[in-house]
Amino acid sequence: MNLNNLYADSGVGVNPLCSGCSILKINKAEHCIVDYEDVKPVDVLFITESYVCKTSGSCVPVRRQEKSLIEDIIVPLNVSYAFTPSVKCPSVKDADMTSSDRDLCREHLYKTVEAYQPKLIFVCGNMPLKMLTKKSGISNKRGSLFKYEDFNVVPIYHPYSVIAEPKNRFLFEKDIKNSVDKYVFGNTKKSDFKYEMLLDLVSVVETCKELSQTDLPLACDIETTGLNFLTDTIMTIAFSTSKGNWVIPIFHKDSPFSKEEADSILRGCVKEVLENPHNRKILQNCKFDIKFLLKYDVHPVNVWDTKIMAHMYNEILPKSLMDLVKLFFPEELDNF
Repeated sequence: MNLNNLYADSGVGVNPLCSGCSILKINKAEHCIVDYEDVKPVDVLFITESYVCKTSGSCVPVRRQEKSLIEDIIVPLNVSYAFTPSVKCPSVKDADMTSSDRDLCREHLYKTVEAYQPKLIFVCGNMPLKMLTKKSGISNKRGSLFKYEDFNVVPIYHPYSVIAEPKNRFLFEKDIKNSVDKYVFGNTKKSDFKYEMLLDLVSVVETCKELSQTDLPLACDIETTGLNFLTDTIMTIAFSTSKGNWVIPIFHKDSPFSKEEADSILRGCVKEVLENPHNRKILQNCKFDIKFLLKYDVHPVNVWDTKIMAHMYNEILPKSLMDLVKLFFPEELDNF
């Protein structure tokens, strides 16, 4: 006897919304556990995979150890929260479902979200991400903002992946805390960022002379026409200190400087700024910038690379500039 077909099409306990779902043909203690009736709105809703059946026979939306992990992070934040599975039948994996099964089950999930009216939704792992947003790929989407209707949705690692691999805890915790701070408490910061475009040689010389003598840390970034330092050129170079921000259009198509002037700026003014021995030069992925600068005999000194510093701080961090801003300065971004 095929036990999976023991209760096939019995109709016992089947919700009308589930009509036609192939999961109903699989032997389970229960089908379609409706969890969105008589619930109160919460600040944060955690969406997990499917119900988990305990030895006692009851079903819960998240395993005890995984729930404890999340509560260790969310409880100190003083927000109301709830857990709900993306699939209302117990012990269902993504591979068990057809596309039509997912569409049927999404109707229950949508009702759950409407009932809880959360300010923020965390989808825990790839299956909940797919169920709510119809997107996939938790590794490159975790920590970013998505929308389901007007609800804020942030994918995070599945809590089991944090328990199994503790190194994931840092990103898991950061994603939760940063998202709650931003989307529940509304802690954002409108940066009053201003910069000066240096469009004549006098301004370039005066500014670079000052920067070549400062002991303030100086951030530098270049934009290029491509990735090949042998054939591509520097379009713009930007400098920033605590006193201001400046941009020099070097070989940009709209640059006011001739090729000879641009070449002179790099070999003279920019060289003096980046070879100033009295301060730190802060760059992201400096090896890329330095390859282009060396073409013009510019040899930056006292270089601090944020990509390397991030690795030294925590080797499992994503190292792109946007990822680092999302992790450490989330209030500066309109959206993750």
